[in-house]
Amino acid sequence: MQRINITLPDNLAADIRRTIPKRARSKFIAEAVDERLKRKKDLKKDLIKSLKANRELDRQIMEDFKYADADALKYIP
Repeated sequence: MQRINITLPDNLAADIRRTIPKRARSKFIAEAVDERLKRKKDLKKDLIKSLKANRELDRQIMEDFKYADADALKYIP
């Protein structure tokens, strides 16, 4: 275990003090941070998986619109 100092907005700190018993706050915060980090990691994995799955479709769309894109670029100052 490591001890760290963090800064929280006043309203969030007050909510934690009101809701979570004093001796359970560290565990509560550790679990909340762990859950949020897991979701963030899963989201990154899902995004990469989705990008890979749609790679060929993206290439086809780029190919289909390459002339329209090139023509539109002429009108951009």
